[in-house]
Amino acid sequence: MRDLSKVRFQNEPRRRPQISKSLLRIVVLVAVVAIVFNLAKSKLGGSSAVGANAALHEAPRGLAPVKLGGDLDIASDSTDLASQSVTLRDVKYGGRAQASAKRSFGGGTYILTVDATLPDPVNVNYAVWVAGGGSARLIDYMRGSGTEWSLTLRDTDKYSGYSGIWITLERTKDQKPEEHVMEGTF
Repeated sequence: MRDLSKVRFQNEPRRRPQISKSLLRIVVLVAVVAIVFNLAKSKLGGSSAVGANAALHEAPRGLAPVKLGGDLDIASDSTDLASQSVTLRDVKYGGRAQASAKRSFGGGTYILTVDATLPDPVNVNYAVWVAGGGSARLIDYMRGSGTEWSLTLRDTDKYSGYSGIWITLERTKDQKPEEHVMEGTF
């Protein structure tokens, strides 16, 4: 007869190799030395490549400005941006709607911000248009929900020639303004 206690079956779990105690002690010792080294380095003001350890300090009081020699004009290549603001008037809701717009342009850049408190448009969209010279141009559709709506645009300057601004209620998304809600002029 065979002694089955000495036979190895496939379902029997395998024994993991033992990690020697001396190897485990070496790993723990190396980790402790690394932690102590990093703590000592940060406390003694050693340089670090990590930006999280950087600290800002106030400059000393009483410093005098330094005059630069030569023909140095740091503003010679700068561009002045023209900024304009307007409060739009309600032409649909009898004064219940409010909106303001701000635009900045210059140096080939055009920035437009429109913020509005308008009645909730059920299944329709609010759109922002610029107008002038007998033509109107769709900027984009406003984003928001409920009564808070806004639009922010940063683009190349294609719109600074238009002085009027409209908010319309749009049932179809096309290039034709539909029902005027707010109007203003920069």
